[in-house]
Amino acid sequence: MQDQRSVGRSITIATLIMMGSVLFSRLTGVFREITLANLGGTSSEMDAYVAAFLIPELLNHFLAGGFLSVTFIPIFQKYLAKNDADGAWKTFSNLITVGSAAFAVVLPLAVIFAPTLLSLTGFGNQNSETFALTVRLTRIILPAQIFFYWGAFLMAVQYAHQKFLLPALSPLCYNLGIIAGGMFLSPALGIEGFAWGVLGGAVIGNVFVQLPGAVKAGMRYRFRFSPADPEFIQYVKITIPLVAGLGMTFSNEIFFRFFASFLGSGAVASANYALRTMMILVGVFGQASGVAFYPYLTKLAAEKAYGKMSDLLNDMINKIALYLLPLTGLMMVLAPQIVLILYEHGKFTQESTRETAPILVMYLIGAFASSVSILAARPFYALQKTLLPMAVSTAVSLLSIPLYYIFSKQMGPKGIGLASGVAMTAQFIVLYTIWGKKYGGLGAAKQGVFRLGKIIAVSAIGVGVCYLVSQQFENIIIVDNRRIQAIITCAVASIPSLATVFVLYEILKLQKFKDSIRGLLRKRR
Repeated sequence: MQDQRSVGRSITIATLIMMGSVLFSRLTGVFREITLANLGGTSSEMDAYVAAFLIPELLNHFLAGGFLSVTFIPIFQKYLAKNDADGAWKTFSNLITVGSAAFAVVLPLAVIFAPTLLSLTGFGNQNSETFALTVRLTRIILPAQIFFYWGAFLMAVQYAHQKFLLPALSPLCYNLGIIAGGMFLSPALGIEGFAWGVLGGAVIGNVFVQLPGAVKAGMRYRFRFSPADPEFIQYVKITIPLVAGLGMTFSNEIFFRFFASFLGSGAVASANYALRTMMILVGVFGQASGVAFYPYLTKLAAEKAYGKMSDLLNDMINKIALYLLPLTGLMMVLAPQIVLILYEHGKFTQESTRETAPILVMYLIGAFASSVSILAARPFYALQKTLLPMAVSTAVSLLSIPLYYIFSKQMGPKGIGLASGVAMTAQFIVLYTIWGKKYGGLGAAKQGVFRLGKIIAVSAIGVGVCYLVSQQFENIIIVDNRRIQAIITCAVASIPSLATVFVLYEILKLQKFKDSIRGLLRKRR
C-alpha cells in the first residue's frame, strides 16, 4: 500500500511539473496567437497561414513523428530493464537513421507537389492569391517536420529516464520562434515572417534544446541503417496502427481546416483561434498528465499489474475532472470577454471577437473529453496494443465526418466546434469502457461515474453563479476601455463562482485540499 501511495505522489509531482511547464508553454502559445491576431486578424492571409500547416501535419503524422514517445519508450525501456544500454542505443540510432532517410525522399516531393496536394485537400477553392500564398507558406513550413522527428527521439529518451524539464521546453521554444518571426520578420515579409519563425522554432526547440538532455541521459548515436532489424520491424508493427488510424486530435486539425474552408473568408482563422484557446486546457490537463504518468504505466504494464493501471487511470481522470470541469464552464460563460482580452487588437476587430467567441463555446464542450481521452489511450499503448485504440479513434473520426458536414452547414463555424466535442466524448467513453471490460476496473469505474456526477453538479452550480454575476455586471460600465472592462468582468464573475465550487467540494468530501497539500509537502521533503 505504501508503494502505491508513493507511486501516486510521484506521479502527482511529475504531473504538477509537467502542468506548470505546459501551462507556461501554452501561455506563450496564446501570446503567439495574440501576435498573429494583431498582425493577421481573421483575414484571408491568416486563412492561408493556418491552411499551410495541413500538409506538414499530414507528413508528420504518416512518418510517425507524433507517436514516437508512445511507441519508442516501451522498446527502449525493455533494453534498459535488462541493463542492455548498447541494445537501447543501437535501436535508437537505427530508428533515427531510417526515418531520416524516409524524410530525405518525401520532403522534396512534398515541396514540389504542394499545389497539387493542397488542391486535393480542398483548398483549391480559395481565390488564386490566397491559394498561392498558402502554397508558399507550406513550402517554408514543410522542412520543420524532420526536426520534429529528431526531437521526438531526443525527448523520448529523456521521458524514459523520467526527465521532463527539457522536453517541456520544446513547445515553449517553438512558440517563441513563431513570435520572433512575426515580430521581427513580418514588417518586411508579411505573414511569411511567421512561417520562417515556425522553421526556426522547430530547430531550436527540438534539436538545440533537447540534445543536452539526451546526452545527459547517456545518448550514443552511431550511424546504423538496418530496416530489417527486428526492433525496427517491431516498431513499425506497433506504429502502423497509429499511423493508419485517424486519431481525434489529428482529425480535429484536418477537419476544421477542411470544413471551414467552405464557409467564407475568416472562418478558418476564427476556428483556429477558438481551437487553440481550448487546447490550452487540453495541454495543461490532458497532455501534461498523459506524459507524466505514462512511464509509470509502462512499468506496471511490464509487471502485468492491470488493477494498479486501472487505479492510476481512474485517479488521474478524477483529478482532472475536479479542476477542469468548473474551469471549462466558467470559460464558456465568459467566452466573449476571454476572446476580447486575448485577441482584440490591431487587425482582430470587435467583429472578429463576435465571430470567434461562439466557436470557442462549442469547442469547450469537448475540452474535458479531449483531455481524458489522451489518458484513456495510454494504458493500451503501455501494453503495446495500439491496434484497438487506433480502430476506435478511426471509427469515431470517420463517423464524425457527417456531423462536421451537417453541423457546419446548419451552424457555420460553431458547428465544427460542436462536432469535435461530440466526437471526443464518444471516443473517451468507448475507450474507457473497453479498458474496464478487458482489464478490470469497471467496479471502480462505476464509483468514479457517481463521483464524476457530483463534480458535474457542483461545477454547474458554480457556472450558474458565474452566469448570474456576469449578466448583472454587463450593465455596469466601470471604464471605457473594453479590455479592462472585460478583465474586471471575468474577475468579478469567476471569483465567487470558484469559491462556491471549492466550498462545495469540501462539504461533499470530493476533495480535501489541506490533505492534498500536506501530502505534496511530505513528498518534497
